[in-house]
Amino acid sequence: MIKGSLEEGERAIVVAIGGSMEFQNFLLANGISLGTILTKNYSPRFSKLINFSVSGKMLSLRTYDFSLIEYQKI
Repeated sequence: MIKGSLEEGERAIVVAIGGSMEFQNFLLANGISLGTILTKNYSPRFSKLINFSVSGKMLSLRTYDFSLIEYQKI
């Protein structure tokens, strides 16, 4: 669902969120909904985590969970 992949420091806007309702509620509780702007931080490949910032908060999601978020680079 990811359109390309984000490089460190790139920004994107969330255009769709897949996954279960529980996952969507988790994202919403952490301030991630349609229209949210994400900024990718440094994410070492061996960790299998994607680190990103949303509204000044730094968050990490598993690579698979992050793939459920569809975004467009801005």
